[in-house]
Amino acid sequence: MHTQAFIEEMKAKLIKEKAALTGEISDEETPDYGRSEEDNATELADYEAITAATSTAKLRLEEVSEALQRVEAGTYGITEDGAMIPEERLRANPAATTVIK
Repeated sequence: MHTQAFIEEMKAKLIKEKAALTGEISDEETPDYGRSEEDNATELADYEAITAATSTAKLRLEEVSEALQRVEAGTYGITEDGAMIPEERLRANPAATTVIK
């Protein structure tokens, strides 16, 4: 079982990451560079890049939120089949749900 101090440390990391991800998602803006064909092409390329980055951030935010729910439920650091997730793995990815063998 993980110590309460370790779980609190991971909870603080998760809360910090959640705040950063929330800010990143809310900062999404559609670029507007002008009306020429070149401007429109650049806008489209930048919009696609922003959308991809936002999609990734939203997925990670979901993982982080679920990890925080596991902290509150008392199941943090344990896989679905009951295996203990090593502290090293959780330090590398506080939202981890699996064990790497």
